[in-house]
Amino acid sequence: MKKHVPTNMDQFAAGSAEPGTRTQSPLTASEAASASSESLPLQEPTVALAVVGAHLRGQPLNWQLQEAGARFVEATHTAPCYRLYALAGTQPPKPGLVRTTSQPGAPIAVEVWDVPLRTFGKFVMDVPAPLGIGTLLLAGGLAVKGFICEPSAVSDDSGATEITAFGGWLAYLDSLEANER
Repeated sequence: MKKHVPTNMDQFAAGSAEPGTRTQSPLTASEAASASSESLPLQEPTVALAVVGAHLRGQPLNWQLQEAGARFVEATHTAPCYRLYALAGTQPPKPGLVRTTSQPGAPIAVEVWDVPLRTFGKFVMDVPAPLGIGTLLLAGGLAVKGFICEPSAVSDDSGATEITAFGGWLAYLDSLEANER
């Protein structure tokens, strides 16, 4: 079972972290032993980052998280206020996540990663338009940094395909493979 890591706001309120960052909670002896092969020092400040598409485990851009020294935290979902689109003309193929207020949204599958603060800026610099990093609301109410998409990339004339009903990028990709069989 995963150990609960306090949010950055919990630590900021307690005076132990800067806003938008967090430090790893102390681990039990068994957790420390199992984490010894991971790349993050136990007290290194990190930014919780939700990824939704090509940076997911097993996907073509996950290596960028690995290169940044990020550590996988959990698979979860967004709050039900987002819509997901397959963007047109991106290589590798990527989704766009857009928060919605004018139409119903849905919970979208995401992964949360802890990215070291020392590498977060470089990681963000490499995110190409129309994607960006903003604040996402997760199903449990926690707000984390995460991939968002400019609305123009999902407009009616953009060529993007609405894929919200699949509930996530991997389910959408699985449906494409099933249709090819």
